[in-house]
Amino acid sequence: MSRDFEIIQLEIEEAALQQLDSRLRNQLMGCMHAHNELTILNRIFMFVLNDTGAGELHDSANSVQMWCMLQMLAGKLFETWLMLIKRFLAARPEDSTLAGLQPEHRKSLEWLKDYFGSDEKNLKPCAIRIIRDKTAFHYDKLNLDEAVNHLAPHENSVYLAQHPANSLYYLGSAVVFRGIFALIADKARDTSGLTHGDRTKEGARIATEDAKNANFHMHQLLYGLIDQLLERTVGKPLTSLSQTRIPIRGAPDPEKVGLPPFVDMG
Repeated sequence: MSRDFEIIQLEIEEAALQQLDSRLRNQLMGCMHAHNELTILNRIFMFVLNDTGAGELHDSANSVQMWCMLQMLAGKLFETWLMLIKRFLAARPEDSTLAGLQPEHRKSLEWLKDYFGSDEKNLKPCAIRIIRDKTAFHYDKLNLDEAVNHLAPHENSVYLAQHPANSLYYLGSAVVFRGIFALIADKARDTSGLTHGDRTKEGARIATEDAKNANFHMHQLLYGLIDQLLERTVGKPLTSLSQTRIPIRGAPDPEKVGLPPFVDMG
């Protein structure tokens, strides 16, 4: 079912932005830009979870799209945390914006500090960091010997099309994802008694669960920071600003929107 709702538009005076010192301006713009990026990646990730076709080819294409988007989202979550460390957490004494967080936003901050670590030089080897370092934004070396020796049926497939946008090298992604998920499982627990397939499944579960939790807490924290910084910018509560309400008609249910794995390139 499509839905109707309203978006509230607020105009921030340019003079108010210009009077901010560079630190506050960088904090505000960094948080808003990171929030926009995470929102877009989350929207696309929701779409790739929905099937757009049936059969082995479409299943393979959907799997690659889903895990590629998950690793991009994980990588961006990690980079957002690095930005927050540099612009907020590194301050001594504690940054005034952090000190003014509401309890629910402070709870999210503490969860993120516990998960990632709060010191840029001593960050924890969590699943999201492993994904970021190995596959999200970098092509780091992985030990792929074990993954190549434990491929599931049809994971050795390569699908070629006239236009490269419709080609799918399933083999390449299957081996990389097997390698990274097994590594995540090995870092998280004793996996000596598990098969490679079980380690892969466990690593995928850990990565998905960690990304879900980090995603939630990052949005909570960013909302709390942006709310405070905007109020400091305008010098009064945001509810006191004049509002323009923009109607949104027929917004689709995200469970009904799919990202097609193949497109007519002409």
